[in-house]
Order: sequence, then C-alpha cells, then structure tokens
Amino acid sequence: MIRLQIHKSAHENNSVNNQTKGIFFALLAVLGGGLYAIPYRLSLETANALPVIWGVFLCAFLFSLPGAWLARHQTKYSWKIAGIALATSLAGVLGNYSICQVLNLASPTLMVLLMRSEVIIAMILGWMFLKELVTVRIFTAVVVILAGILVMKLDSLSFEIKEWSAILWAFSAAFGFASMQVLAKSIIHEIHPQVLNVFRLAIGLALLWCVEEVRSDIPALHISEWIWIAMAAFCGPFWGRVAFTYTLRYLTISKANIIVSFAPVMTLLFEFLVFGTLISWLETLGGAIMLAAIIWIFLPGLSSNAETAEN
Repeated sequence: MIRLQIHKSAHENNSVNNQTKGIFFALLAVLGGGLYAIPYRLSLETANALPVIWGVFLCAFLFSLPGAWLARHQTKYSWKIAGIALATSLAGVLGNYSICQVLNLASPTLMVLLMRSEVIIAMILGWMFLKELVTVRIFTAVVVILAGILVMKLDSLSFEIKEWSAILWAFSAAFGFASMQVLAKSIIHEIHPQVLNVFRLAIGLALLWCVEEVRSDIPALHISEWIWIAMAAFCGPFWGRVAFTYTLRYLTISKANIIVSFAPVMTLLFEFLVFGTLISWLETLGGAIMLAAIIWIFLPGLSSNAETAEN
C-alpha cells in the first residue's frame, strides 16, 4: 500500500514537472512567434514573399546547425524516423506556400482568422492518430480563443477576397501546419528537436529553390533585407519552432496550441514598443479574452502544483 502511494506520488510529481516544462517552452515559443512577425513584415515591404521565405529558411537552417550537430547522437536513426521527418518537412512547405497564395488573394487579417482553424484541425488529427483526449474544457477554451482573435481583428476585418480559392489556400495552410505538429509529435521522443528542424528546413530549401521566382530574386536581395530576414529566421523558424517542438514533448497538441495562440497579442505589444502603434480597445479586449481562456485551461494543473508543493 505504501509502495503504491509512493509510486502514485512520483507519477504525479513527474506529470507536474512535465507540464511546467511544457508551459515554459510554450511561453518561449509565444515570445519568438510574437517577435517573428515584426522583422518578417518589414522584409516583405521591399521583397516578394517566396524569396523571403527561402531566405528565412536558409538563416534558420544555419542557426540550427550547431545545436543539431551537438545533438546528433540523441536521435534514433531509422527509415521510419526519416519518412515521418520528410512528411513533416513537406507539410511545412505546403503551409508556407499556401500562405503566400493567400496573401496574394485576400486581406492579411482574414488570412489570420481563417488560419486559426489550424488549432481545431491539429486537435482532431491528434485525437485520430495519437489518441490524445480532447475534453469539453479544452474545446471550450479553443472556441473562446478564436472568439478573442475575432474581437482583436474586428476593427480591421475585411472580407475582400479576389478569388474564393483564397479560402481553400488558407485552410490548406492550416492543414499543413497542423499536420506538421502531429507528425512531429509522433516522433518527438526519438529525434532531437534541432535535428528535426534542420531536416525540415533543408527539405524546404531544396523544394523552394525549384521555383523560378526564388532563384531569380534571391541574388537581388539587399543587405538590409537580409538583416530583417535573419532576425525573422532567428525568432520564428529557429527559436519559436524549436521551442514549440520541445513543448510537444511535454504537452498535448491541443494544450500547446492553446498557449501559442497568444502569439498575436505579443506581436501587438512588440509593435507598440517598436513602432509606437496604438493598441485599440478591441485588441486589448480580444487579448484579455484569449489570456483568460489560456489561464482557465491550466487552472486544474496550477491547483495540483500548489497542492503538491504544500505536501
């Protein structure tokens, strides 16, 4: 009986530690994702989207190489790992290419709203293929977060769509990124996050180089554009993506997505600090709604942490 209680207590402590680690890495991902949007936006002011994405991939690849080299022995190499890592890379390329298509056909605000379906798609795929439980509490939190994003974008929402195919491209991007999460989650305990990041970026670089626009525009990029691209690469595909991949080691896909959904709010805060852009009351209200949903979903875990500390 005593042995059973000790085993149960050890299991609970391990779960608490995993959740704490998961929240920590998710917050790092939120910070990286929030910062990423600013240099990425600045680089797109003078360059086309696909060459910028290729440049971002290249810089992120170079940033990830040292860590991947040091962690090369922490990966179980097999055909299964290679196949899933390849599929993860292709899903990421699909997501990024689809974003470029959406930006040419619809307003960026509408794209952001449509792409938030990524959270729901990831939850469904996680439930189907990884048997991750999606509770009513989690689903409710996702709906509240989507409502918060809608409130944030309410004053700038535009339904201007040049072609209805933009909606299909937006859902294609959401499906690509959601699939990438599920595939990465399935092998995350067998491959180091930085090794996986290098692999997917290398595949992305090779595939995007096949596009004529990329090959012709890359040599024409100026040093100032490369500086913004490098900053975007460090914050997004390197820092943000690796931190999120670490998050998947400790949290379910649904919980990881719920926290990372706060990244747009961080972007607003950074835009205010960098550009002096005023935050509207709708953006403040939407951010507050999202933050409340994130805290609410983790309240049971926070209570367990407090009880464990007291014991």
